[in-house]
Amino acid sequence: MSRKSTGYSLSEEAYNKIKNALCQGELKPGTVLSENSLAKEYSMSRTPVREAIHRLVQEGWLEVQSGVGTYVKQLSPKDIADLFEVRRLLESQAARTAVFEITNEEIDDFERRFKALCENMLDGESDEQRFFDLDWAFHSLIISRCHNRYIRSIMETNNQNLRTYQRLSVDTLNNIRESTERHLLLLDLIRKRDPDALSEAIIEHIEWAAGLIPSSDGN
Repeated sequence: MSRKSTGYSLSEEAYNKIKNALCQGELKPGTVLSENSLAKEYSMSRTPVREAIHRLVQEGWLEVQSGVGTYVKQLSPKDIADLFEVRRLLESQAARTAVFEITNEEIDDFERRFKALCENMLDGESDEQRFFDLDWAFHSLIISRCHNRYIRSIMETNNQNLRTYQRLSVDTLNNIRESTERHLLLLDLIRKRDPDALSEAIIEHIEWAAGLIPSSDGN
């Protein structure tokens, strides 16, 4: 079936690929984008790539500077702080009802996967991408199981930005093991069905994660 018959355009494909690269940290802040290189990489002409880039500029992911070109927007410390504040407030509230909706089987599964990461690190292995995906899946589960549809809607609207900044916090981790152990603590509180303790622990965890991201002045 062709892209045209499914309503899926080349520009949409280019947009999704570039945005995914941004969210996964493959295109880092300050990186200058080349239409020719991206078109070659995606096996398409420059036109859909140009349209995708224009859309991402409008959405604030990319910036255009005369004499430089189009580059990945540098992350604003205030934007990061604002998004982490939203996440802290909403996820801690979401946890109060989600704690009763997450099953023991799901808790067991996440515990097994986080412990496996710890074991791999003891063996000298380090897989940031695997940790990032598991980290994102865990926090997404909390949001998806909460009873407040407005919290779910707000978080979904900001998912891509939150995913980008969460990726940045993972990239700056010096010790993935410490974060893994923090997630195991959160899972234990979910198993105990303790909404107050879980909410407080999530606030502390998110503030800790936000503190990992360096400010633009290097502090």
